[in-house]
Amino acid sequence: MTIKKLLFSIFTGIILLSSNKVSSQTVDSSYIDGMIYVKVKSSDSFSFLPYLISDSSIKSLYLTYDIDTIYRPFPGLDSILDKTWCIKFNNKFQVDALMLACMATNHMEYVEKPRIYHTFFTPNDVNGQQWYLNKIEAAAAWDISQGSTTVTVAIVDNAVNINHEDLAPNIWTNPGEIPGNGFDDDLNGYTDDINGFDVADNDNNPNPPGTTTTSSPFIHGTHCAGLASASTNNGKGIASIGFKVKIIPVKCTRNSETGSTLTNAYDGVYYAIKVNADVISMSWGGPGESSITNQNLLNSAHNRGIILCAAAGNDNSENPNFPAAYNNVISVGASDQSDKKSSFSNFGSTIDVLAPGSGIYSTLAGSNTAYGNLSGTSMACPLTAGLCALILSFNPSLSPDQVENFLKTGCDNVNSANTQFAGKIGSGRINARRSLQFAAGITGIEETAKGNIGVYPVPNNGTFTVEWFDENLTSIDVYNTMGDLVYSTPVSENTGTVQIKTNLAPGIYMLTAKGFAGNYNRKIIVY
Repeated sequence: MTIKKLLFSIFTGIILLSSNKVSSQTVDSSYIDGMIYVKVKSSDSFSFLPYLISDSSIKSLYLTYDIDTIYRPFPGLDSILDKTWCIKFNNKFQVDALMLACMATNHMEYVEKPRIYHTFFTPNDVNGQQWYLNKIEAAAAWDISQGSTTVTVAIVDNAVNINHEDLAPNIWTNPGEIPGNGFDDDLNGYTDDINGFDVADNDNNPNPPGTTTTSSPFIHGTHCAGLASASTNNGKGIASIGFKVKIIPVKCTRNSETGSTLTNAYDGVYYAIKVNADVISMSWGGPGESSITNQNLLNSAHNRGIILCAAAGNDNSENPNFPAAYNNVISVGASDQSDKKSSFSNFGSTIDVLAPGSGIYSTLAGSNTAYGNLSGTSMACPLTAGLCALILSFNPSLSPDQVENFLKTGCDNVNSANTQFAGKIGSGRINARRSLQFAAGITGIEETAKGNIGVYPVPNNGTFTVEWFDENLTSIDVYNTMGDLVYSTPVSENTGTVQIKTNLAPGIYMLTAKGFAGNYNRKIIVY
């Protein structure tokens, strides 16, 4: 509930109070019971810290509404969030009255209720295995970048099975934490968060409950994690667009819940910010009004260089879903094998890109060797987040806006398959190869006719072999994408083989074999 909605509630609340003397409502299933956010005015020195409270109207709130806890939910990020407080109270049916009372103190800029968010997926289906990687040309993108173990994607979701055979090698390990000593070694506010954290149950176990089966809603986060960055080229399970990128598991659903709702979603986002995630994947959301508090938190993440991706929703609706519709968030709709908008996917002006989301095969919870198909914008989101991480792996200095630009510029135009949704599917369907090429600045470099010249292996680690037959070469030169000569060696043989060892940084280069009959260009990729 935003301030505009609140002002309307205040007006109608006054009328109700005048006629009935008491104002209460049935608890709304769209919001978290017994909890509100309040933002103290920027110019106000007021604080909720008990020893600093002198305002009698604030003190009376504690008793009148049976307030249990008041705390800052997102401290230490910026001045706006440092003046944002969370109030938890036991008399949940008087939430509107408490909101009115808070605003009546004249200390508050706004008051709002935090929403409950839901995952966006549909039950298992029978569509084929990993068609989506071919569709986005993942293999060609991997020729440019195979991801970096220093780049991280936070899967902010209901839970992630960190022991799954195809996830375990890529699960992030907190370098600042000593396992099992019961201390918050890195002073980030979370004790023993070795491999992520459970912000809902407040412990260091981001796994789903032990009773989870392969058909439970708790499989959701594990499925998303596999799409972003399951271990690749390991002879097991699936390949993933993120390849070597590390996964930060963030559990936002209590073990006592069903798994389809996230009561602590933005606590999870806050944790991901605190541990310096590079990309945050949010495969959840809901319709309705936006939240000022949540937008402020996402702005803080963006300002810290974090890329934010969110699922657009599964209502086949043009109505915006949040967090996907917030500023600074990449909103991801879903497409099928024919590049049509998936039948369930939301659309509209808030969509940034489409990504495969129908019949998507990935890792499942319930077993350390389980895999299966799910459909939803929930699947399209981590696929896009993984691609953003791949782009960032190639060039870690890129800003979130630059990564988003390469992501969108690389999209394939799929308007012909979606004529009824013209202008409502963003930049098109993601294409990993094209986005990586734009990031590498190589879209204008083309190889010349093959001739009798070979270069192998490609990609390589900076050491490679060039062989030629009957070409009368004079030199072998290597240029970077800016056109600068970075390596050269003379040759004089008509036919020959030479091993070249360089100290080239990872990236795309052009090898030019110069000869009496002309020059021959070959792209080489150094990883």
